[in-house]
Amino acid sequence: MRNLLFTFLVLFFTFPLSAQYRNNNDRFIVGVNAGIVKPMGDFADESKLGADLSLNAKMLLNPKIAVGLSAGYMGLGQNDSYWNGDNRVKNTVNYQIIPIIFTATYFIKAYDIDFRPYASLGFGYFFYRSHVESIPTNTYDPIKEEYTVSSSKVGLVPNVGFMYNLSKKLAVDVNLKLTYIPNFENKLEKKNVKPDYPEGYELTDLQKYRYIGFDKITSTSLTVGVYYRL
Repeated sequence: MRNLLFTFLVLFFTFPLSAQYRNNNDRFIVGVNAGIVKPMGDFADESKLGADLSLNAKMLLNPKIAVGLSAGYMGLGQNDSYWNGDNRVKNTVNYQIIPIIFTATYFIKAYDIDFRPYASLGFGYFFYRSHVESIPTNTYDPIKEEYTVSSSKVGLVPNVGFMYNLSKKLAVDVNLKLTYIPNFENKLEKKNVKPDYPEGYELTDLQKYRYIGFDKITSTSLTVGVYYRL
C-alpha cells in the first residue's frame, strides 16, 4: 500500500510537467556563470570592482517558468583612497560574499526560437566576510596586524538576461543582476585578531569592533555562462 501511494504521488506531481514536453529531459538545466561585480552606494566607498562566479540549476515547470537554486562567490578588493589615505599604515583588504539563493525565472517569448530573454528573482542567504591586514610604515620594526569580520544576512537578487541555444544540449547565457543585502549592523566584532592580546587584557571598542561604514550591500554584476540541458 505504501509503495502504491508513493507511486501515485510521483505520477501526480510529474505528469502535469511531463505532459508539456515531448522530451522530459529538457526540463533540467545546469550551468556556470562568471563575470564582474561592481559595488554601489556606501559599500563602494571602501571596496572596488571584483569577480562574480556562480553555479546554477533550473527546472522548467512549463515552457515559460522555471525554479532553481544558485550558489556563488563574489570577491572584491579594497578602495585604496579609503583604506590607505593615512600614509602611516599600509592596509590590504579583501571582501567575500557567498550567496545561496532560490530563484524563479520567467522566459519571454521571442520570434527566434533559440533566443530566450528572461526576468528572474532570487531570494536567499548571503555570507559576508572581510579580511584586513595592516602594516605600520613609520617604524623600523613593523608588526603586522590582521583580523576578520563576518555576518550572515537575507537578501534579494533581481536580474534580467537571455539564453541563446547553441545546440539541443548547450546554451550561452548573458545576465545582468542586482544584489541587495540589507540590515547590516553598524559595527561587527573583529575575529581571529593577530597578534593576540594578552590574557585578561581589556579591549577597547576600537580594538574589539570594526565600524563597517555601511548598513547594506548593493552591487551590480554582469556575467556570461554556459548551460547544459540534462
